[in-house]
Amino acid sequence: MEPQKVEHLDEICWFFPELKVVMKHGGEPWTDLAWKLMLKYENLYYMTSAFAPKHYPKDIIHFANTRGADKIMYAGYFPMGLSLERIFSDMPDVPFKDEVWPKFLRENAKRVFKV
Repeated sequence: MEPQKVEHLDEICWFFPELKVVMKHGGEPWTDLAWKLMLKYENLYYMTSAFAPKHYPKDIIHFANTRGADKIMYAGYFPMGLSLERIFSDMPDVPFKDEVWPKFLRENAKRVFKV
């Protein structure tokens, strides 16, 4: 668990401000710290990998709907643990605002990964 501790990202982002860092596997159980660090660091982002959409952390959804729409991006867990059917049957129930969806599903990843 040590490499996944969100607190380590504070030092990495501070020493390497030009480095783009994308959190994977949801930052659990430190999601409250994760969104606070995303406010602090311009190049820190969050991916939803390893979570079925119905289990996305509530504080991350709230962050995306308020100040973090440009920081959160979709990542499934196919084929490692979740089927595409499972992922996309849960997806309509995620309470993102309408304007967050395009950023979450495509625009943020395009911008961050320059594709």
